[in-house]
Amino acid sequence: MFSQIAIIALAAMSTVVDAHPHNARSKGNVSRHVDKRAIATVSGWTYSGCYGDAWNRTLAASSKSDDNMTVQLCTSYCSGLGYTLAGLESKNQCFCDSQIRGTAGTKYADSDCSYQCKGDTSQACGGNWRLTVYNTTKSSSTSTSSSKTSTTLTSTSTSKAATSTSTSKATTSTTTSKAATTSSVATYYGCYADQSSPRLLSGANTESTSMTPSTCQTFCSGKGYSLAGVSYGKQCYCGNSIDSTKKQSSETGCSYACTGNSALKCGGFYYLNVYSSSGTIAITSSSAASTTSASSTSKSSSTTTSKASSTTSSSFSASTSATTTSAAAAAGSSAIGAPNPPSATGTKQLFAHHMVGNTYSYTQSTWADDISQASAAGIDGFALNYGSDSWQPSRIADAYAAAKADGSFKLFLSMDVTSLGCSSTNDAQNLVNTVATYANNTAQAKVGGKVLLSTFAGENCKFGQGSYQDAWNYFDTLLAAKSINVYFVPAVFADISTFSSSTWMDGEFNWNSGWPMGGSPLGTYSDTSYMSALGSSKGYMAAVSPAFFTYYSPSSYNKNWIYRSDDWLLARRMEQMISQRNLFDLAEIISWNDYGESHYIGPIRADQPNSQGWTNGMPHTAWLEVIKYYAPAFKTGSYPSANDQLVLWSRPHPKDAVPTSPSMARPTGADNTDDLLYVWVVLKSAATVTASSGNNTVSWNLGAGVNKVSVKSAAGSIGAKIIRNGATVKSYDSTGSFTYTNTPTDYNFNYFVASA
Repeated sequence: MFSQIAIIALAAMSTVVDAHPHNARSKGNVSRHVDKRAIATVSGWTYSGCYGDAWNRTLAASSKSDDNMTVQLCTSYCSGLGYTLAGLESKNQCFCDSQIRGTAGTKYADSDCSYQCKGDTSQACGGNWRLTVYNTTKSSSTSTSSSKTSTTLTSTSTSKAATSTSTSKATTSTTTSKAATTSSVATYYGCYADQSSPRLLSGANTESTSMTPSTCQTFCSGKGYSLAGVSYGKQCYCGNSIDSTKKQSSETGCSYACTGNSALKCGGFYYLNVYSSSGTIAITSSSAASTTSASSTSKSSSTTTSKASSTTSSSFSASTSATTTSAAAAAGSSAIGAPNPPSATGTKQLFAHHMVGNTYSYTQSTWADDISQASAAGIDGFALNYGSDSWQPSRIADAYAAAKADGSFKLFLSMDVTSLGCSSTNDAQNLVNTVATYANNTAQAKVGGKVLLSTFAGENCKFGQGSYQDAWNYFDTLLAAKSINVYFVPAVFADISTFSSSTWMDGEFNWNSGWPMGGSPLGTYSDTSYMSALGSSKGYMAAVSPAFFTYYSPSSYNKNWIYRSDDWLLARRMEQMISQRNLFDLAEIISWNDYGESHYIGPIRADQPNSQGWTNGMPHTAWLEVIKYYAPAFKTGSYPSANDQLVLWSRPHPKDAVPTSPSMARPTGADNTDDLLYVWVVLKSAATVTASSGNNTVSWNLGAGVNKVSVKSAAGSIGAKIIRNGATVKSYDSTGSFTYTNTPTDYNFNYFVASA
């Protein structure tokens, strides 16, 4: 990262984030397998060579992990998404794009890409930060070829490439129940009647002799769809909305056994078992047409959304409609309801990642103010990400003093070994000495009575030993020599298949689970993959983050990219954490004060890492209200009483805007975002909600509880209001504080966040 980050310990995916602006991340020594792997021959694809990779990804458009990974599977996946480059890395990872990006994408010797593919040990699947790259000139997104490797995942072909996602060990292992309604990956919404034309879920589709609900969810999530429906025992259909009138009152029609697991149900003859990966379900009922104002020349295309009655005490599907005052702009989308928290055991803790490197001018009272604001939002403590600056130990001491005075707020150390150094035995001893300083402090966070401890990175540490595994085993013996019993949950970016046998770790912090890669909404595949790899004996900490944008020039930290932060990312991720609260106990919010990467949720203070150009005037503390609402549901299983709330966030300009005086090139990943004003709403009772961006205004009639809506961005101020019984009960207008412009001076993909 560029700066410290707030944590809600939740599982992350295979992508890595460089979060510290003051320390450009080292790629370390590249480990190699000396045995030569075969270069696979794939029809329609040509081997391009072995390329370097980095945190901002050489192939950045889309990615997936699969423990049955092969060259054929990766090329088929990328082909199905329409990309012309496919790269395999670290045995089980696949990356797609249509161009080589960044400065890391230089060619290396083929011997650097000699890791065995998980799905075929005779094939090469890259290496450590190395990509085995293939290219094609075919336009695969519309291909109907019968070739195994060019058939897209939207066909009904039974070719190996088109169906191999269904046999993934990681994905199938997450569904262990015999009931159709208990997939651990997504929320079950019932049995729906289908039809031949048009299909109820008319997005992507596939067919497999190894179909399960989990397989279908993974396929649809990878295609960017939130809804997955299994049918006829072996078919999978995807979409983002569904006709609510087609839901059946019983499961009778959905009685076909899944071809991948006969103990599970996969729909029936023109019947679908429907699942939602977001915990909410969009409703496009044929009987619920939205209205358009007199000034509009076309009907509003906005969809209404409803929480299915099977997972919440009340249904909102009948109460939602939308009106737009501009023919050119309608609601971007809407999602109603929040998931019912599953029952869970264990003590849940929600932390925020705090960058000590951005606290040079802090005093104990500054720490106390941060602690007060975080605690009020339901955050249990800070993960103190610290580096090698000589002044940082004093700031850590102040933090512990402030937390001790508070009496309930907790802290733990997150050792940033990309800054601290971890090559010698002395480095290890220095780290242990710092841990020992606070191990018995009353403000020290613990898990099961053990001192909670984490890292950023660690896969390149040696501590004078032969390997990074030996290094951390050595570190463990030094802790034992001081009688310090730790619960060690590092964020190491290594082969996840090694985690279960790594005796020195008690769990893993999945750093990259907080953001989606490419242009699709964030799913939970990374969470389930990590938890499957860790096994039942190790813990999991998931990441939660509201956004990611960094804009450092090559003369400083050389970081210029964004990750997709749309789809109400913070609310979406918190809801995913709530849906999975029965699977893990720890979550970490990234971050409290990492200004350089734009995911700060705390106040903007003086010690910025040269990020003022994109953070000044862009407050984020209103996001604390979103966290405050969801935190109790994650920790206790119960939501707070609903009071009227509005939280809005918008970027300052369109993604395709051309600045008048840009300081650098357009950020990588800019095409992966949407030009929308996002509004998160909580209502104590039914009301009309109106949201505006410039001249674009959309209104919804919404029910009580959580609602998420969005409006197409337009030049001007932003605003929203809640109207009940003809009276405005809450409102916000950004006039004088924020203006969305089509002609910015420089690029800025940060968010302006406000509330009412």
